[in-house]
Amino acid sequence: MGFVFTDARLIDGIADSPREHVDVVVGDDGRIASVAPHDARRWGAERAGADATDDLTVIPAGGHSLLPGFVDVHVHYTIDARLETNNGIRDALHQDPAVAAFIGAGNARRALHAGVTTARSAGAAHSRDIALRDAINAGFVEGPHLSAAGGAITITGGHGWEFGHEADGPHEMVKLTRALARDGADHFKIVSSEAAQITSAVAGAVEMTIDEIKAVVDEAQRLHRTVMSHAQPSAAVIASARGGVNSIEHAFLADRSALEVVREHGTVLTPTLTVTDVWSNIPGVGQDIIDNQKRLSVSHRRSCEAAVSLGIPLAAGTDCGVRGVTSDMLWREIWNLHDHGLSAMDAIKAGTIGGARLLKIDGQVGTIQAGKRADILMVRGDPLADLKRLSNLSLVMKAGAVVRRSA
Repeated sequence: MGFVFTDARLIDGIADSPREHVDVVVGDDGRIASVAPHDARRWGAERAGADATDDLTVIPAGGHSLLPGFVDVHVHYTIDARLETNNGIRDALHQDPAVAAFIGAGNARRALHAGVTTARSAGAAHSRDIALRDAINAGFVEGPHLSAAGGAITITGGHGWEFGHEADGPHEMVKLTRALARDGADHFKIVSSEAAQITSAVAGAVEMTIDEIKAVVDEAQRLHRTVMSHAQPSAAVIASARGGVNSIEHAFLADRSALEVVREHGTVLTPTLTVTDVWSNIPGVGQDIIDNQKRLSVSHRRSCEAAVSLGIPLAAGTDCGVRGVTSDMLWREIWNLHDHGLSAMDAIKAGTIGGARLLKIDGQVGTIQAGKRADILMVRGDPLADLKRLSNLSLVMKAGAVVRRSA
């Protein structure tokens, strides 16, 4: 059975302003059948419920907005981010596989119920995100459509080695890339620098050489896959852009000149603003970490605002799995993007069509158009007037199936 949303405000992921009084019909194949002006005679309020003639369930959407399902392009679902349990990424290395599986399933479900219908993994210990993706696809657990990276690619002893695979030099990088593809990776995550936020000083030293980055990128292109790069300081951001990666993650410490190189190469930036947002007021850490976070937040804001002013394409990613950053925070990343300079509409696009374009699946998801997969969110009122409304969705639909619906 299909559905019809009637008399909705439509934020379709394409237009720069919403359309009022729109009907959206979802076919029983899980795809959007039509988007048309509201037909009050056909879809009046008295038709709510099952409609025997058209074999559609009517969902009255007057006073609500429809928008595409969220796309979170930076997730670590197999890491437990709760403050009382998260002791860093080393937990993930030594965790019982069964426990990790339950954590992944719980986080995937939490994300889906918060409106994330598509996600890109940024690496998992023992490549457990591949198993999670397969479990979601098989219907064993609830979760977004998940693109899996397997383990992240890092230098020996580099940042993230605990949830990745170590390699040194272009030859080893190519061999590791091929092995990950063989074992089911949909894309590749490289770690080109340290992570500033896990130290008591603003660090983020460069780790991968540009030749190593190019080796992974060239092999990924041969394998028809994409590459995301964890890069925080300017030098790592520049090397990643020049090396040809599809997206740069974080760029907390990047200056304007580095971001100009990003723009020159057409690279997408995933700022993961929610990380420094959460960590700016996180409990249970020492004063040295708190002081570092204050400095880091200033640098991160300056970097993102420069990217916005330069017109660099942005995609929304939470980096959930980092302590305190949970898988239901994509709405918060969208809000943060707006707070850092994007218009409300462009912030929503970064969390929908922007992510879909980065994942090269914008022909399937990211907008509400006839023929697209019916990943649809419904929220009361106008989220463009207050993006925090996105934290309280009225309905989540994935591939034409209602995942959750509020009274």
